[in-house]
Amino acid sequence: MEEVKKQEILAKLSSDEHYYGEYGRQFLSNSDIGTLINNPAGYNQPREDSVNLMYGRAFHELVMFGETQHDKFVDASTRRTNKYKDAEEEAGGLIFLKKEWDELCSLVDKAFGNMEFKTILENKSNNFEVPNLGTMDSGDLTWKCKADIVTDEAIIDIKTSSNIGGFKYSSKAYNYDSQAFIYSKLFQKPMVFLVVDKGTGCVGIFETTDEAYENGREKVRKAEQNYLDYFVNKTKELNNFTVYGEI
Repeated sequence: MEEVKKQEILAKLSSDEHYYGEYGRQFLSNSDIGTLINNPAGYNQPREDSVNLMYGRAFHELVMFGETQHDKFVDASTRRTNKYKDAEEEAGGLIFLKKEWDELCSLVDKAFGNMEFKTILENKSNNFEVPNLGTMDSGDLTWKCKADIVTDEAIIDIKTSSNIGGFKYSSKAYNYDSQAFIYSKLFQKPMVFLVVDKGTGCVGIFETTDEAYENGREKVRKAEQNYLDYFVNKTKELNNFTVYGEI
């Protein structure tokens, strides 16, 4: 890809509207990994927003920029109440319950109460939400990514976790290993995960091991192969897709 063309694409992908919208869907991303490996028929299908996604996006924006576009909430007990449903309709989509919003703001305060977290986030040399584009080992398909923080030494991705003690193990299930491989490949920097426990506010800093990078590389290989087989070359039919494994 010509450098001028790449920079034009990256400028467009800087906008969340294009990155997550129709324009960005012409490129593969780590969010496609699980679907391409386990259920190719679900690839590129619309995904409903969820409270967890909204929570994660709002936390990211608050810690990086001090404000979030997901700042609407209503003082209702549950999302089943008419009070909530009326507020959601007025807002045009999912919003926070007040108790969720208060918990989120408290979590942000707890995170910044940790000196390691505060120092990382307030580093003046940080570049936030940096898009990138390129190919993996095969060189056949173009992948996109958007790094939370890019420093001179590393890429830092911010995560929230319901169990920071088990993050090492859950990271594989959530495909953070393939995320680390893709991001490190495109930025040519190591990947570090900055994790905040949603229950306790405890902060964790997790570096990526060689084993995790290799696991991620294998996931990318499988995802690319399925994408080529089912959507590009069409040598296989989606209705015949079968998962093989051991327990």
